[in-house]
Amino acid sequence: MTNAVLIAILTFVLPADEMMFTVGNSNLPIVPAIILGIVGIVLLATAGSRGKAVAPDVKPVVTPDPEKVALNKQLETIGWGCFLVMLGGFMFIPDTVVSKGFWSIGIGLIMLGLNLARYMNKIRMSGFTTFLGILSLITGVIQLIGLVTDEGAILLIILGAYLIAKPWFDKRQLFGKAEES
Repeated sequence: MTNAVLIAILTFVLPADEMMFTVGNSNLPIVPAIILGIVGIVLLATAGSRGKAVAPDVKPVVTPDPEKVALNKQLETIGWGCFLVMLGGFMFIPDTVVSKGFWSIGIGLIMLGLNLARYMNKIRMSGFTTFLGILSLITGVIQLIGLVTDEGAILLIILGAYLIAKPWFDKRQLFGKAEES
């Protein structure tokens, strides 16, 4: 909410060409302030709607399954190894041979594949690598289509979508520590 207020103030204080948020052919710098303000109000309004107050839940002691911990470690090592190989290839091969979009898609598929392997083995997925995978995949497709990419905007959209879907993920306990699977 404070970000929305700050953006709104900057919109009116700075010269018109300093704050840019283009919608079509028009500069509408007040739009992000309005959107962030609405999101902030919704988050504040729903913050206390968890239900009636009850005694805090006592979490059961989780005994890690050594096989799942070892398998998760192996899957992580494979996933991050593939990521580094892909990143190295991106640095060596010029854009004229392979478009940047294909590299981003490859990295996204590696990260999402890692979480698919976890899911198939009944190991909790990592929210971090899922987020990276989705971000890379969407960015890669946008780069291939030829649209001007603004990774910051895409990052905010995906982060917002994740926050909206987070209660659904929490209810199904899809993300978390592998040891708690």
